This record gives sequence, structure tokens and C-alpha cells, in this order.
Amino acid sequence: MEAHNLQEYYTFTKGIIYLLMGGALVGVTLFWQFLMGGKAYRDENKKNYGDHH
Repeated sequence: MEAHNLQEYYTFTKGIIYLLMGGALVGVTLFWQFLMGGKAYRDENKKNYGDHH
């Protein structure tokens, strides 16, 4: 990356931050699903306890 002026530098770094935040959003969502046990765990709880929660 070669920035010729301050505006190009800010535009480039802003784009990189958007990519990092998008990756973090996907990563946190997948990690949360991992922590909660995934779909099989939810289906098993629903079968055992019904929809009363």
C-alpha cells in the first residue's frame, strides 16, 4: 500500500477495519454456536422440556 495523501491512508485503513470487523462478527457467531453446543443440543432440550422456556 502506498498512500499519496492522508485521505488515501484513511480510506485504506477504514477498508481494512471493515474487513476485520466482518471477520470478527462471523468468528464470534461461530464461537457462540460452539459454546452453546450447536443445533443437536437445542433439539434435544426442546424434545425433553418442550416449548415451555
